[in-house]
Formats: sequence, C-alpha cells, structure tokens
Amino acid sequence: EFEVTPWPTHGDAMPEVKVAILGAGNLGTTLAIVLAGGAPGIRAGRSRKVVLWTIEPDVDREIREQRLNTKYLPGVPLAKSIGVTTDLAEALAGAAVIVVTVPSKVVRDVARQVGQALSAVAAGAGADPALPVMVSASKGLEAETCLRMTEVILSELPRSFGGRVLAMSGPSIAHELSRGTPTAIVLACRDAHLARAVRRDLQTPTLRLQISRDVAGVELGGVLKNAYALVFGLCDGLGLGLNTKAALLARALPELARLGVALGGRRATFYGLAGLGDLVGTGLSGHSRNRRMGEELARRRTADEALASIPGVVEGIGSVRLARDLAARHRLRLPLLEGIAAAVEQAGDPLKMITRLIG
Repeated sequence: EFEVTPWPTHGDAMPEVKVAILGAGNLGTTLAIVLAGGAPGIRAGRSRKVVLWTIEPDVDREIREQRLNTKYLPGVPLAKSIGVTTDLAEALAGAAVIVVTVPSKVVRDVARQVGQALSAVAAGAGADPALPVMVSASKGLEAETCLRMTEVILSELPRSFGGRVLAMSGPSIAHELSRGTPTAIVLACRDAHLARAVRRDLQTPTLRLQISRDVAGVELGGVLKNAYALVFGLCDGLGLGLNTKAALLARALPELARLGVALGGRRATFYGLAGLGDLVGTGLSGHSRNRRMGEELARRRTADEALASIPGVVEGIGSVRLARDLAARHRLRLPLLEGIAAAVEQAGDPLKMITRLIG
C-alpha cells in the first residue's frame, strides 16, 4: 500500500521543473520555501522554479519588496528565487506541477479558474503526458456536496486531466517545516507510476513523500483529524495534561478510522501518516490553529468569537459538523465526535464530556 524509496544521490543533475503554488498562506509559503531551498539549513535537492500565486495585493507586495510573509508565516525569510504573482495565467505558464493550498471553501472557484486557463492547452495537447499535474494539499470536504478536494478539482478541469489530480496530506506543521525540520507526508494517486514521477518533482531531503493508492483515505484522514484535534485544545484550555490526551487519542483514532472506512477509505491508511500522524501533529502542536480553537472553546467563547481571535483558516469547525452529519447518515455512533460537536455548539460541559469518555 505504501511505498518509500531512498533519496536519489543524482538529484542535483535532474532538469529544472516549474512548480506553481496556488495560495500564499501558511502552507503555500512553507512549501515554496522548502521546494526552492529558500531558508538556512534547507536544501531543495533539485533545480526548481517556484512561483506563488496570491489574490492578496499586500502579501504579493511584501514578498516582492521585503521577501517576507508576516501575515501568514512571520519571521521566516523567502529566497529571492521564489516568484510571486497575482496573475494566475503567469503562475500556470510552463508549470509541470500545480499545488493547490487554498482553503477548502474556495477550492472549487480556484479550480474553475485553472480549468479555464488550461482548457486551451488541453484542447491542443489532448492526452499528451506533458500536461501539468495538480496536487491538492487543501484539507476539507465541500459543504454542499461532501466531495473531497480532488473530486472538486477534477469536476472543474477539462476531461484530458482525468487521473492527473493527486492528494497530498500528513503531519506538516508549517512552523517546523519552514525551518528545515525533517517531515514525512503522503502523496496519493491511483496511478503509482504518475505518483512516482510527481514525487521526483516535489521530494526534497527535508520533505519526504510516501506513495499511497488510497486517495480517499489520505484525503479523509486530513479532514477528520481537524475535527478530532479540537479535543486536544479543549484539554489545554481546561488545564488537563498528557495522561488525558493519551486516553483521548486512543479513543479518537478508532472513531476516525470507522468513519473514514464508511466514507470509502482503507483502514490501514488511518493508522499511518495521513491519519494517526496528522492527528498527533495537529492535536499536540502549539502552532496548530485547530488545537488553539479547542482551547478557546474551553474558555466558553462562542465559535464565532474564537474564530475571530485566530488568524488564518480553522478547518476543524466545518469538519466536525460535516463529520457528525456523515456519521449520522451511516448510522455510526461516535461518542467523542458527538461530544466535540456539542462543545463547539456550547451544548454541554467539555470537562464532563472528557471525563466521561476516558472512562
């Protein structure tokens, strides 16, 4: 199911590849730094032309003039080799790999724009393997359809791009990865040959990629862990320690796997990097927005008040509500998920819920 290979020693001899990163937020900026080798202690491993696309003029201007993105990744300099633009066509021109890092709620709109921009290329090239591939690093389900992000992207692209959309997910805290901390995540595609080719384009000595054919499981792991990560923040807000968190982790993982399997993933996937690994990283990191959201909820702030105090997107709020609804559709009783949803809606005492569930 999973495939790992050593880092090739001939990486520097490989030809340059252009990578367009759509979204200059926390994750997008971090990936640009890692792929370009744009920070002290980070080696790119091969020659890449990396371009960030953003719709925010202030972010574009600060990166161009100061080589910083203080709005989303403060304190981390960006190398001069990292390009930035607000022009989508400019970002896509000549790109071999397009990485989508925008929030899940805008993925369809961005995918539609990409599809329109690439439709002329697709019409002229047909099934030409030189067409770019898209990699979704956005974590979420579309609220109206419950589609995963690769499904949303595929629905907006020309037919010739079928099968050329991959998923990327796993424990990748931007604060650590952008500073050169060794990180391993999962690259999922039903076509293992294509996945290996994309891995050659994206893998670095710092960022390692495992290959999986379970696209649904990898994406669902990234969605569901955001929902369950809230409970670890509740523990922090209530002053509870690692004993409690460990007990909750042992309860959260089987629940997450049950729901993930019901939605089409493979059980083993949720006990690997894309499930357990991502849940630990998101639930225990002091830099996690989802964990911090739980901390704010424990202080009896409403979800809207808590969201207003946290910069960036908190996917866990939408994920927990969707996950609860999907569990009900599949007639699954998931007590921890239900308790987290009640805490989000201020319909119960978080401490009583946690004490009851670890018993």
